[in-house]
Amino acid sequence: MKKGILALFLLGASSAFALDAHVRFGAITNANSYNKEEKTFENYAPTASLELTQTLLLADVGVGIAYNGKTSGTDIETIPAYGLVKMNLFPIAIKPYLVGKAGKVLYTRDSVSRSNPDGDYFYGAGIGMDIFSLQGEVLYSVTKIDGDRRGNDDLKQVSFTLGYNFF
Repeated sequence: MKKGILALFLLGASSAFALDAHVRFGAITNANSYNKEEKTFENYAPTASLELTQTLLLADVGVGIAYNGKTSGTDIETIPAYGLVKMNLFPIAIKPYLVGKAGKVLYTRDSVSRSNPDGDYFYGAGIGMDIFSLQGEVLYSVTKIDGDRRGNDDLKQVSFTLGYNFF
């Protein structure tokens, strides 16, 4: 009897602290002109991310890392690491959510000669939907860029991603 209760307790405790892992792929584009370029929402680049979250009541809290490719007109690619909070609006089978992300840019690369940009910080907000193990998300993000010879500016982007929750 005691072994059975102990086994049930351990099973419940392990599922209570289980982490969810999400992998996402999609496209990212410029939300406004970067350094007075006129191209917005015209060019897309690949984006990919990996996130680990823990569910706490109606919110998921976690960490993630992403790769944002360079779009034409900016020629800047970044790799931010961030913390995130996803607020589930209706906890049913189809779960719409609001998401907020904030973090530090780990890597920045620019293909413009004699330019050495440094990504400072990253933040974003968006909406998404979980349908069983699948996800769709739209995120508006801002990356602070310093050291770009074309000027110091904020890189404002919109990403469209589809993902899978693999555990």
